[in-house]
Amino acid sequence: MKKSAFYDVHCHLMNLSHPAFVSIIESMRHRPREVIYSQIVSFDYLAASVLKRGGETVRNLLAVMDNDCADILFLLEDDLDGQFEAPKGTPPFREAAPLRDGALHVAGQEFASLVLTPLVMDFMAPSSYFFNTYYRRTPQKPIEAQINDVMFAIHGYRERRPGGILRVYPFLGVNTKNYTLEGLAAYLEKWFAGYTRDEGELERRFFATSGGASPDVASDAFTRAPQDYGLFAGIKFYPPLGFDPWPDDPAERKKVEFLYAFAESKGIPITTHCDDQGYRIVSLEEALMYTAPARYGPALKKYPNLVLNFAHMGKRHIRTIGGKEQADWREDILDFVMEYPHVYTDFSFTAGEPSFYGELSALLGRLGPREAEKVSRRIMYGSDFMVNLFKVRSYRDYLENFSQSALDTDLKMLFCNENPHRFLFGGGG
Repeated sequence: MKKSAFYDVHCHLMNLSHPAFVSIIESMRHRPREVIYSQIVSFDYLAASVLKRGGETVRNLLAVMDNDCADILFLLEDDLDGQFEAPKGTPPFREAAPLRDGALHVAGQEFASLVLTPLVMDFMAPSSYFFNTYYRRTPQKPIEAQINDVMFAIHGYRERRPGGILRVYPFLGVNTKNYTLEGLAAYLEKWFAGYTRDEGELERRFFATSGGASPDVASDAFTRAPQDYGLFAGIKFYPPLGFDPWPDDPAERKKVEFLYAFAESKGIPITTHCDDQGYRIVSLEEALMYTAPARYGPALKKYPNLVLNFAHMGKRHIRTIGGKEQADWREDILDFVMEYPHVYTDFSFTAGEPSFYGELSALLGRLGPREAEKVSRRIMYGSDFMVNLFKVRSYRDYLENFSQSALDTDLKMLFCNENPHRFLFGGGG
């Protein structure tokens, strides 16, 4: 049976021009002991990334990020089509490409399309440290430039591959600290003025970004302003860049509450970063405090109908000084899932090792029948592409790990089809 779509609810469409590299370098340079503490615990994959085979992992990541954003979409689709196989003379990783016969084949099922929700990150917050360089001016990373790149990539993809399998519905990066209340209101209104949770309407708008639109859609070949296309499907939070989900400062709290009220009233889904690694420009202490699911407790209590996805299933990578693993934030997420009707979690990046799926099965097996049923309906597939290339060789490998895992087929379909569809577009359950 051909399903309507396979959903990847957590990925990125960024190139080397988007991140604020100098800010993170300065942040690391001024906090060396903190950096050593937080990163040495992940030495297993960091060492493999930097040292193994001449830094092959990092070079592989850069081979993606050095592209125009449209070319990243082409690269991803070509990967699914089997165009990046192992060198001649080595055993094939798989028998057939996932993308064939005009459909995506995963876990014995056929999907008519692959829905990507690239998360636009707001890198605009400057480093709080003095740049000890000749050119001391803080680099400007306006989020509008990244948005324009993503929208132009969608246009380019539709122009050159009108029959392509991808559907691309971005999430808008928001950090309330970067705006006044009035500026925040204008920013949200600008990008969500035409927001709709209707999947058919969003797909129609996606097709209309180019002359390759479906026959019943008039297209102006991307002559309108990017915001006029109404393609944003959600909002992205990234606490390690300084976003505080529930600030103590009254003025900051007012902005955050405005944002939650706006999202709740329109049903706009939100994805927030929720592991203890990643790009960070604030102190580790602040990043952990802002990222912890508990920080969202007051927000969910006041706005119980928020559609909120805790990414990475709350994985904790940082170990204690003695080398012990710290308790994951997963239990807090599961408590929210049981209490609130629209709290979700995705396993992006966390599923970089095939063993994750056994851990997930064990987790569901420890729950009672009612709890397991509810939790299984709130878990979503996410890749964290291209960041996940620190863990896997390719987008296709990550997908194959999911497809070939021992998870029950019905669970797989919940994670990659039914649950994300409900997260993005609403519906029962």
